[in-house]
Amino acid sequence: MVSTIKWVLLLSYWSILTQSLLMTCPWELFSHSLVEHPPFDISFEPISWLIHSTAYALLGFLICEVSYWRTKVLAGLFVLAFIHSAACESLQTLIPGRWPNLWDGFSNTLGLTSAFVLHKALRRFLARAFPWKIFPRTPAT
Repeated sequence: MVSTIKWVLLLSYWSILTQSLLMTCPWELFSHSLVEHPPFDISFEPISWLIHSTAYALLGFLICEVSYWRTKVLAGLFVLAFIHSAACESLQTLIPGRWPNLWDGFSNTLGLTSAFVLHKALRRFLARAFPWKIFPRTPAT
């Protein structure tokens, strides 16, 4: 049940991320009034990089959770996420008011990579803080 919920979260988030990257103005995703009066300017490069890396870090974290360290699933989903990043940046040439940016692609890659590293570190920390004897890896049958 928990695994199914994680997959639904991953797929839902991935589709929302794709939609926001391929819209003329990502603020439309939330409200049309935000298009006219955005809370901050996402065209300012450092903010754009932060948003891209955070968005893809969340995607990477969800991928790590879904795969539960099944190496082939993890590797496949990460390759798919890197391809997704490059494809979305390339497709922005077809959207009025949007343009591909190499630094956004780099931020996406940085977010995915940092999510993998931080997720692994968090798992190690939790394994030491809460030994598996108390919290077993697999549910009792």
